[in-house]
Amino acid sequence: MQKTTTASKAVVNFKLVSLLLALSIVLRIVAETISTSHPFLSVCLTLLEFIGWTSVLLIWVAALIKGIPSWMTMVWTKVRAVLRAHWHAKKAKKEDTFVPVEELKSLRTDIQRLGLALHGMTPEMEHVRRMYFQSLGQVAPALPLPPQNAVLHAEFESLVRFLNHFGFPHVECVRLQQRDFAFVQQWGCNLEARLLQQQQRSQEQQAKLRATLAMVVQQHKALGETSALTQGYSGYQRIQGALRLLEHIVNDQRCPQELAQDLVQKLQSDMDALEKQFTLVTL
Repeated sequence: MQKTTTASKAVVNFKLVSLLLALSIVLRIVAETISTSHPFLSVCLTLLEFIGWTSVLLIWVAALIKGIPSWMTMVWTKVRAVLRAHWHAKKAKKEDTFVPVEELKSLRTDIQRLGLALHGMTPEMEHVRRMYFQSLGQVAPALPLPPQNAVLHAEFESLVRFLNHFGFPHVECVRLQQRDFAFVQQWGCNLEARLLQQQQRSQEQQAKLRATLAMVVQQHKALGETSALTQGYSGYQRIQGALRLLEHIVNDQRCPQELAQDLVQKLQSDMDALEKQFTLVTL
């Protein structure tokens, strides 16, 4: 605005304009005064007056034409500022949109289901378990955590603490923005995908472990059928008791699979040694 005013002052010569205005007014007065006595001179003065007024008008028109770029720049600057402010306000309003309660309830259900899955349970199984202890008038004990899920469960607890910061599990008073909601959903989906991969890997290892254990049991049974003396041998009976105990441990998943695998391999080594010993005795 200051630049436009300065440009206008540079284009318009106010002293010249004032002088032309004064001369035009004086010529007008003189022309009206001598119009009856000197008509020709009055016409000349009137013509000069018209030239004066025309000159003043042309000076202002030229100044306005030269000032159009500055005025256009100023108008465009204001329009752009208004549009930018409107865009930022719309963006801020969009970013400040909070997640509805229905979606928060669905998120809470998914998080609870994921927490039960880490303990090897489903919502239906947990409901039956709680109903059972309730019928006994007892408080349901805490669920045991499989050792292979310890790392994932620690990360799950971090996710729960993050949600508790916003007011979970009381979703009615939670104000969670869309970007935070998307972040939590992505975090939960990532945890669930890794849990499924780990469960699949664990099932494969469990199947391999059971197959190895079944092979050792079959080897032990075959060794016992070779001779009656074998079944009465203390080493044979010790391996038989260890195999039965290990079968219960593997079926109930009471110990980490790595430990169970080591125990099976040790029993298989003992079986090989026992089989060699009876072979030498037979010879």
